Amino acid sequence: MPQPLFSPSVRLDPRVPPPAGYYADNLLTVIETVLDRYGDILTDEERDFGVRVRRLAPQTQRLLARVLGRASARDGAIREDSLDYAEVQDLSEALAELAACGLIERCPAMPAEAVVGLLTRLEMQRVFWDVDGARKGTKADFLERIVAVNPPVFCRWRVRRFVGWLRFTESAFLDLYRLLFFGDRGKDLTTFVLRDLGVHRYEPVDLSRETRQFPDREALRQFLDLAVANDDVSALFPMRAVDEPRDEAVRTTAIADLVQRLWTPLDNRMLERRRSRALNRLGRSLEREGDFDGALACYARSTLAPARERRMRILHRLGDGSGVEQLRAEVLESPWAALEADFATRFARPFRRRAAPVEDLILTGSAAGIEAQALAHLVADGGIGWHLENHFPMGVFALAYWSWLFAPLPGAFVNAFQTGPADLYWPDFFKSRQAICEDPLDGPLKPRLEATAGAKAGIANRLFSWHRYTREVAETVTANIPEADLRALVEIVREDLAGKRSGFPDLTVIYGPGRYEFVEVKGPGDQLQIHQRLWIEALERRGLPVRVLRYRRPPQ
Repeated sequence: MPQPLFSPSVRLDPRVPPPAGYYADNLLTVIETVLDRYGDILTDEERDFGVRVRRLAPQTQRLLARVLGRASARDGAIREDSLDYAEVQDLSEALAELAACGLIERCPAMPAEAVVGLLTRLEMQRVFWDVDGARKGTKADFLERIVAVNPPVFCRWRVRRFVGWLRFTESAFLDLYRLLFFGDRGKDLTTFVLRDLGVHRYEPVDLSRETRQFPDREALRQFLDLAVANDDVSALFPMRAVDEPRDEAVRTTAIADLVQRLWTPLDNRMLERRRSRALNRLGRSLEREGDFDGALACYARSTLAPARERRMRILHRLGDGSGVEQLRAEVLESPWAALEADFATRFARPFRRRAAPVEDLILTGSAAGIEAQALAHLVADGGIGWHLENHFPMGVFALAYWSWLFAPLPGAFVNAFQTGPADLYWPDFFKSRQAICEDPLDGPLKPRLEATAGAKAGIANRLFSWHRYTREVAETVTANIPEADLRALVEIVREDLAGKRSGFPDLTVIYGPGRYEFVEVKGPGDQLQIHQRLWIEALERRGLPVRVLRYRRPPQ
């Protein structure tokens, strides 16, 4: 069994403070792991950051870890008098060492709003006693008046006489280390706390150099370039309208440059997926603005759904029937996903989907909690059922393919806090593992499900929740649903893992050995969604019992 490079060193109790070096140990875990896994592709400056942190005195490491845990550590300022930690014996000495190592700046030049904003409203009144209207309005009002009548240098001088502040100077290096450790620039050291509190348990995974996310510096450079490109899409197409006038010529040039940067497909499967996702985002944004030529260019270079669906929609809107039919044939011959194939089948031509088996019932109470009402109705004469939705098929599949989900594939696992591989829903998930994993469907399935449920109960899995699909539910299901039916269900999920993660019927009901059904519940006015229809059709094709209970309001 592969072991992580680090494992829990302490079990936290929320009622008791953590050990003195807890936060520093977590920070050093990140530093040491990145230097060990990626030291060969880091620049001298990037390695030096880790070495500087590693060489700090213990109490200075503890202070730095606490500073980095502050929400304002990334770009803002922190008051020095707020740094009161029992594990830091000599604060002045620790601050001096951090400053000498270039990890912090003390009282640096910053915008007046940021520095004055460190004060409370009462402190502002004391420090800037001579500002008119000092006792009127909110803190924000007073702050606005202070910076309006005082030069920034004067504001900083006055605040400095009252309290010192500091700023962490190495955010870029810290972001890189977090990316290399967590695989995500947005995650931080709080992830350790959730693990050590026992909130989550994780499957041990291989975190050696051979399985790392970035095999070389070029792959890391391309990843960072794609991250910048994603940020550029957000900046060019903000979610909310901006008041400032836009220079359309400059913006058009920036969009063209962005398309060019994303133009060439990449050999690395992880990077190619990110490139295509950025192209799809850009194409959708251009489509919304009516730039159909630009959108078509983006979608045509993407290798990820729903790029071809969007192209068909645009071509249909432009009246290019032959283009639509050519693309439809391409999708139907080699679909990227079941949902894409279903769209190509239905789009722009007569299509009538076979009706799902529906039983109409009269609603006797509120539509709230209608699934519980339906379940009570179904088991009134005996049986047991649960409102599991997709936790059921995904739970059965996960127990069957557990070893595939946590296989030691390069780039699949970046850190020990993952609940599934990075490529879980990618089209080549199974192909990439078939040479190193045994297919659970080659032998009896039920013994595997029982053994995995016993060994892995409680270990976090990205596909389902143990709080919903409990070990007891898993044992009841395995004991009562026939082997052939469980195999059929697993095969349905395997055929379209990404598409089948939503839309499964609400209720799983067991009436006895070999007697069960899956039931979708619809309240008044509700309609079946496309994902739900695809699941029902897949179950019907395999001969698995499924129906829809539709509640109607009583006649007036």
